[in-house]
Amino acid sequence: MSNFPENNYTVRYLLIDTVEVYSSRDTYLSGPYIIYIIMPVSFSTHCLSSLTLDEALVQLAPHTSNVEVMNDGRHYIEDAETLLSHSFTYSIHAPARSVNIASVLEPIRRASTEIICDSIELAVSADAKTVVFHPGYYAFTEEYDKAVSSLKRSLAAISEYAEDAGVACCVENMGNWGYFFLKDTADVPLIGDTPFCLDIGHANECATLEAFLDVPFMHIHVHDNDGKSDAHAALGEGNIDAASVAEAIKRFGVECPVIECATLEASLASAKVLEELL
Repeated sequence: MSNFPENNYTVRYLLIDTVEVYSSRDTYLSGPYIIYIIMPVSFSTHCLSSLTLDEALVQLAPHTSNVEVMNDGRHYIEDAETLLSHSFTYSIHAPARSVNIASVLEPIRRASTEIICDSIELAVSADAKTVVFHPGYYAFTEEYDKAVSSLKRSLAAISEYAEDAGVACCVENMGNWGYFFLKDTADVPLIGDTPFCLDIGHANECATLEAFLDVPFMHIHVHDNDGKSDAHAALGEGNIDAASVAEAIKRFGVECPVIECATLEASLASAKVLEELL
């Protein structure tokens, strides 16, 4: 029998010259067979955001066994029924619209934290191991200190909830959008012990990718851009050095990078780039 290669990303299928399989009736079967191997990268449902979640999962099934659900827009769900009707390993991207865990308005901060915790509950129901969420923002520079205090309170509550639920939660760096936190590495100390999710496209837009690649991360969103807009393009279509990203993925032991491109075609192209580098 042919040996499986050590590089998990390099093979989409193998031709098996000889295979011995015994069924429950002890029936002997012989090759040749083609055995399909799904690459251990995860595809975000963001690439099919115009479809319903169920339709998106059907479209992704031939390409991956790992999916990150963008729990927002048409893919927002309050229970795991749709996820459990498919055979994927999931991670969950918590809602971002109208959510601000750093809000200085306590009712908004508290509601935003509860929304993240709802995604943790969804992760438990779907047996997802990871939830990603955004760090929030402050509207006025004069409110920065209050927003930092709000952010830290929210992170503490989310981390405690996630630990009790047995789910890993990580906070993601932001693109070049107003007064969001985590646009550069100077904000990393603010998140304390909360695990970090590196979004390379966001970092590239903020001209901080090189610095962020030295910050340990447990989760990663992979897409490309020209450094001017958050295009969520395929790797190779922008100016991100994919080789340096792949090196960091290996250095920090991230096992299942999430492809977060705007289209399925771009996602497949990005997976192929990673396939060649990892």
